[in-house]
Amino acid sequence: MSLIIDELAEKIATLDPAEQELLLEKVAELNFQRGLEALSKKYRERLAKQGKLDQKANEIMTELEQVREEIAANDYRV
Repeated sequence: MSLIIDELAEKIATLDPAEQELLLEKVAELNFQRGLEALSKKYRERLAKQGKLDQKANEIMTELEQVREEIAANDYRV
């Protein structure tokens, strides 16, 4: 594995600075996309365990509104 990384590093070092910048942006974009996909997978798994995976959007919004109201009520208690 280290040999492959060394070879990649050498290839990257031969690129001009603009190409290196584009490469870094692409790597960052790919990492971000993978992170979103992993988060989405975990969220879908959690919803499936809760039996809410097929819940309608308006039902979710109603639940969120109730949670918001509860939080607001608790925040304004003195």
